Amino acid sequence: MDTGQSAQVTDMGGEHSAGVSAVERERGDVPSPCPPAKQRSLRVVYVLNDGLKSVMASSPESGALQCLQRACDSESALLTTVTFGRLDFGETSVLDSFYDADIAVVDMSDVFRQPSLFYHLGVRESFDMANNVILYNDTDPDTAQSLKDMVAQKNTKANRSPALGFPWVQLPPEYRGSGLCNKASSGNYYFIPYIVTPNHEYMCCESDAQRRASEYMQPSWDNLLSPLCVPLTDRFTSLLKDIHVTSCASFKDTLLNDIRKAREKYQGEELAKELSRIKLRIDNTEVLTQDIVMNLLFSYRDIQDYDAMVKLVETLEMLPTCDLATQPMIQFHYAFALNRRNTPGDREQALEVMLQVLQSCEHPAPDMFCLCGRIYKDIFLDSDCKDTINRDNAIQWYRKGFELQPTLYSGINLAVLLIVAGQQFESSIELRKIGVRLNSLLGRKGSLEKMNNYWDVGQFFTVGMLANDIPKATQAAEKLFKLKPPIWYLRSVVQNLQLIQRFKKQTVEHSPQRERLNFWMDIIVEATQGTTERLRFPVLILEPTKVYQPSYVSINNEAEEKNVSIWHVSPAETKGIHEWTFTAMSIKGISISKFDERCCFLYVHDNSDDFQIYFSTEEQCGRFCSMVKEMISDGTGNAVELEGEGDGDTLEYEYDTDETGDRVVLGRGTYGVVYAGRDVSNQVRIAIKEIPERDS
Repeated sequence: MDTGQSAQVTDMGGEHSAGVSAVERERGDVPSPCPPAKQRSLRVVYVLNDGLKSVMASSPESGALQCLQRACDSESALLTTVTFGRLDFGETSVLDSFYDADIAVVDMSDVFRQPSLFYHLGVRESFDMANNVILYNDTDPDTAQSLKDMVAQKNTKANRSPALGFPWVQLPPEYRGSGLCNKASSGNYYFIPYIVTPNHEYMCCESDAQRRASEYMQPSWDNLLSPLCVPLTDRFTSLLKDIHVTSCASFKDTLLNDIRKAREKYQGEELAKELSRIKLRIDNTEVLTQDIVMNLLFSYRDIQDYDAMVKLVETLEMLPTCDLATQPMIQFHYAFALNRRNTPGDREQALEVMLQVLQSCEHPAPDMFCLCGRIYKDIFLDSDCKDTINRDNAIQWYRKGFELQPTLYSGINLAVLLIVAGQQFESSIELRKIGVRLNSLLGRKGSLEKMNNYWDVGQFFTVGMLANDIPKATQAAEKLFKLKPPIWYLRSVVQNLQLIQRFKKQTVEHSPQRERLNFWMDIIVEATQGTTERLRFPVLILEPTKVYQPSYVSINNEAEEKNVSIWHVSPAETKGIHEWTFTAMSIKGISISKFDERCCFLYVHDNSDDFQIYFSTEEQCGRFCSMVKEMISDGTGNAVELEGEGDGDTLEYEYDTDETGDRVVLGRGTYGVVYAGRDVSNQVRIAIKEIPERDS
């Protein structure tokens, strides 16, 4: 019997630890195009519905995943897990892992997530990766029968139709069934409904008779049910045995691995140049498949090279024998890139592309509705919020996406636009319903303290602002700053926050909490504005207690004696000194941190502690440091610096001393004395152990 509870599932960034190194070896050791490669292990990917926290609990999904893990162990298959949120968000590494796996396993027990999961399964089909397993915790006979009918229809139709919501991409004949494809050997959908017995055993009941028998189960009937149902682990094992891998060292595989390696190795302009070199190799070969094109699009998207995305798709459109550019997934990213590039006419063209895609899909993915909403929203914003027709169009499309599959992204945008349209939470039933749903979705992600994804934290921040929950919004803003999100994401967050502040009815409140929230808005908004000429900066000062103190710092060039001023936000809440002014003569030097280029160290005379100051961006930090160095210049153009510039191998340090000037002792051991000190280059506190030399 299969309890489904004995194996411990571990997670390393979304992957089982046993599979990570093997997957990396598989991708990292790319063979040359021609020599025969030995058979590799099957790659299996499983989509977690609720993240690792719930899976570790005694949920049905937990037991089903553990059954799959044991089956993979017995057949030497490599199992990787990805979370639904990261897949639905479109994180490049997660999409790549899901689309590239030989077998994809998804649990359809949550009906709200079915549209997105079906969409991503359809994209796998377009890559010729068509071994897809649909699990369902058999609690509703109608849903189970609907899924069973859908799978049967998929498996019996020779021509996979997009009518079921799976956007099937018809590859050119020379690429189908050829040795160029590295995929599982036979394309099938497998529907596996499972039940959990009163004794916590996981059984697969695929026939109607089995299912009816399971409805009347009692704890003592497990032995009677065994002949009718198959243990879920055994069903998985049988499935893995039936699916084989055709492994070929093809040029296509080499290109895919080169794209992945480039993403890992390069960033920004260097990545763009490397992708251009890879694209030239594709232009000179006949190997041009949708997975290669999508990997290029994902890579360009990650570095915000929207012009390259547009030009890649438009190049495909000009190839007479290639119809890849017309496929829904590529058209979706083409419209996304047009909207983001935003040259004259781009947004109108993006809208036209998306409306055509929606006309051709009977069951489009929620993201398609949301992209239409985003395009209309951007057109509305371009009009300085005066184009109410496009505002209402954006509301309509976001509402469709939210109704089809409630997500934080669609719900937040819908709520913000409804507020812009004049609705308020106090009087709008729709807004209150959206608010309840948003808080429920946030609750599924766990507490703010355990969130480590800037996307989740940014949504937490925005929901807090929508609800006027100042403590929650302030905590989320601080967490968001620590995660160092990309500027393009901060711009998206700021855009919604500014709309909320502009159109939401605000309560007039002056309090230390409100002042701190205003500070966080100031520092996050400044991060999106690039280099400015302002001499006043919102900053965070890291206190010796490891607490980030919201503060402001300013350069006073107009004063009789130039100086730097620092003051804390909400000084009434703090004890002791909370405001300082340092003239050029009282500043020893300044250096930028080697660990975070948003941070600098300001060294001053007559102060027990130097200042560790965090700015909104690296550019603002660098600009402040340059102005301070100019201020304390010795007149010959050489500023007094403490940056520890050496050969990189020598540690420069200094001892901490007490009031009497004696070195601070941390401890004494058999071999020597341990003193407190600091690394001069970054002012990080260190322990210095002195061991007396002995004659040999």
